[in-house]
Amino acid sequence: MLKIGLTGGIGSGKSTIAKIIETLGYPVYISDSKASELINRDQEIKKHLTELFGNNIYQPDGLLNKKRLAEIIFNDKEAIKQVNGIVHPAVTRDFTTWCSTQRSPLLFFESAILFEAKLENLFDYIILITADIETRVERVISRDATTREKVIERINNQMPDETKQSKSDFVIYNNNDDKVIRQILSIIHQLNNIHSKQT
Repeated sequence: MLKIGLTGGIGSGKSTIAKIIETLGYPVYISDSKASELINRDQEIKKHLTELFGNNIYQPDGLLNKKRLAEIIFNDKEAIKQVNGIVHPAVTRDFTTWCSTQRSPLLFFESAILFEAKLENLFDYIILITADIETRVERVISRDATTREKVIERINNQMPDETKQSKSDFVIYNNNDDKVIRQILSIIHQLNNIHSKQT
């Protein structure tokens, strides 16, 4: 089986692409939602976060106190780094376990921060989803009811698409007028051919 990373900046539409790939019958590991699950049930994560930030980082019901964590990591790069250093390895382990239960020739891993988290070595191939800045800004404003300035700030805080593109094997252009499904089918066809030659 081939492991394929699926990444893209805010507003690129990677969640939509991931859903299309799932609809085509391929399993997709959504790292954000899995990380949220793991933070609440993985004893190793709980232990480390409690050691770092105190017992009130978790609520009496055992669930993460998101408000408390947000207050701690707000504008604190070192705290963010520490949290990522605890959560990312757990997500990687969980993905590896998940892969061992799958039977599909192609397995996908969706993450906005695939390169920032230095996860590229986990994958055989990486697909970048990209769109024009204006398209991305419009999508996020309508989705999050936020301001243009805040969206631009979030985009500027992410690794530039040009840098990601140089590290990716395939690119999906996801502007509103692009033929996205045609691009996805073409890439999946190529990946299936690669897989066939390896088996």
